[in-house]
Amino acid sequence: MKIKLYRSSTVGIINDNFKLLTDPWLVDGEYYGSWSHYPKFEIINNLDEINSYDAIYISHIHPDHFSTKTLKHINKKIPVYISSYHSKFLKFNIEKLGFKAIELSNGKRHKLKNNFFLTIYPADDCDPELCYKFNGCAMLDGKTNGSQQIDSLSVIDDGKFSILNVNDCPFELAQYPIKTKVLKNFEKIDLLLTGYGGAGPYPQCFDNLNLDQKLLEGKKKEISFLEQAFQFIKTANPSFYLPFAGTYVLSGKLNTLQNLRGIPLLDTTYDYLEKKINSFYNEKKPEAIKLNIDESFCFDTKKYSNQYKKVNLIDLNQYQQNYLNKLKLDYENDAMVEESTLLQNADLAMKKYIIKKNELNIDVKSDIYLKFKDKFIKIPNSKDEIKVVSKKELDNSISFVVYNIDQRLLNRLLEGPKFAHWNNAEIGSHINFFRNPNIFERNLYYSMNFFHK
Repeated sequence: MKIKLYRSSTVGIINDNFKLLTDPWLVDGEYYGSWSHYPKFEIINNLDEINSYDAIYISHIHPDHFSTKTLKHINKKIPVYISSYHSKFLKFNIEKLGFKAIELSNGKRHKLKNNFFLTIYPADDCDPELCYKFNGCAMLDGKTNGSQQIDSLSVIDDGKFSILNVNDCPFELAQYPIKTKVLKNFEKIDLLLTGYGGAGPYPQCFDNLNLDQKLLEGKKKEISFLEQAFQFIKTANPSFYLPFAGTYVLSGKLNTLQNLRGIPLLDTTYDYLEKKINSFYNEKKPEAIKLNIDESFCFDTKKYSNQYKKVNLIDLNQYQQNYLNKLKLDYENDAMVEESTLLQNADLAMKKYIIKKNELNIDVKSDIYLKFKDKFIKIPNSKDEIKVVSKKELDNSISFVVYNIDQRLLNRLLEGPKFAHWNNAEIGSHINFFRNPNIFERNLYYSMNFFHK
């Protein structure tokens, strides 16, 4: 068994009989142009290698895992394996690209070929009580009908070596299936693939924070996600671990936010986790696999294809200045839309939003303002219709969140998920927020995923 790191959460898992590619994101410009790799992966020059894989596993719908810009290049005869979610949005979009999407039942060990198996677990293990903590509703019509979450974790094994891939799963959810199923079904986890940073708009996109506050909040966020990675290590107790996933560089005009994201460097991650492990374990300590991109590690021989080298920060900064910050975001080529069109689409979006909020029993406590030009579209938490207001009409005595969005992207978002998705715009750092007070209200951001016509 051998593992090869391509980019971010894209790894190849290979044995003599079979090759599985996970979460192929190899083309720059996902999240509407804002996410890129360092260095760039030349997919056309490496397409024969990518197409040599026998199967693909996609953990969830986010574009750095389900990359349509990448999958358009890949051989459509390669089967794609996913979790059996309640929503068939991921399955539909995979099949729309021309692939065959194969849904695997929760926890069922599926033979891909000979001694090569894939087992997928939804992040919440289809447990309504776990899911309810993250979403406004856990069940529809009293039934779970598959996971309501978007994340999944998986185990890839060949009967000898087992690899646990938790990618972006929140530890609060994923610890349950790991403890109750994974560790009972697999005697030993040889390798844990775990995320180490939290991609998202906080703190870099929050205008109620000054620069020093963003740096401070970013450091807190770094520690939080490094601690989550350590919790996964403690829980799975693997022989080896590889921090991966969510590794990206912001492009275009958003590159100025790169160092405010609260995501640690990979070398910082290795140092932090090694210190935590040394202080926690007395013996049989999990060992870091240190892989540069395009390099591999063999479990049988315990050998690397090349010795690990730390990231050259000077080269990275020059790459950003000379290339990445000159790129255009996807919507910057769109024509500006009329104010009347935006308001008409927002009115239609509000009707759908209210229906969905009621259906899923989502409680939003704050007002929401969508800024465009010098005006705001108000989405009140207590009424069922939008209102256009001026800045002086914002009421500081009540809780609210302002969304400041490029008008062209706002139009895409109002048109619907086929054009742009609110969660992806957030993760891509395309939305600037101002919240009063500076408190995270999960349901508010979750509810906005349904604000489209």
